[in-house]
Amino acid sequence: MVETTPSPLGPDGSPDRILAEAVTTLHLVALRRQFDAIRKVFGEDPPHRAREALWVVLEVLLAHLRGERIALRDLVSRAEGLLSGPTLSRVVAEMERDGLLTSKAVPGEGRLRLLRPTEQTLRILASRAEAGFAEFAAIVHQTERCMIDARDPSVGADL
Repeated sequence: MVETTPSPLGPDGSPDRILAEAVTTLHLVALRRQFDAIRKVFGEDPPHRAREALWVVLEVLLAHLRGERIALRDLVSRAEGLLSGPTLSRVVAEMERDGLLTSKAVPGEGRLRLLRPTEQTLRILASRAEAGFAEFAAIVHQTERCMIDARDPSVGADL
């Protein structure tokens, strides 16, 4: 007989358990999409720091889409100590070399260089956006249905 420990999330079908499963699924989907993006960008032989590179490209891309300025120092701050300045500097240099980012000096601001995605990066995003959004939306929709069923099983049967 196998002994089991009661879950602090409650029994199967409870709202806390449903939400925990949904959040876990979203994280796993995000990681799988990350791995797919790494293969799409770098091929089957990605660089040693491919995940860091993808994070850098996504941060720069999001800043661009929001019309915000972003520089290496901003990336260091956003990494919150998980990635060092020298590591991020090397990653940015590799991304520039690979044609995924550009940097441009800002007159009058010392050594500050603003980062921007290239057209290649924007094309890669556009080719993946619809499928990515659909995958996340399906998980959210399924979770909503499970939450409705958990609260009132008779309501979920009508959906």
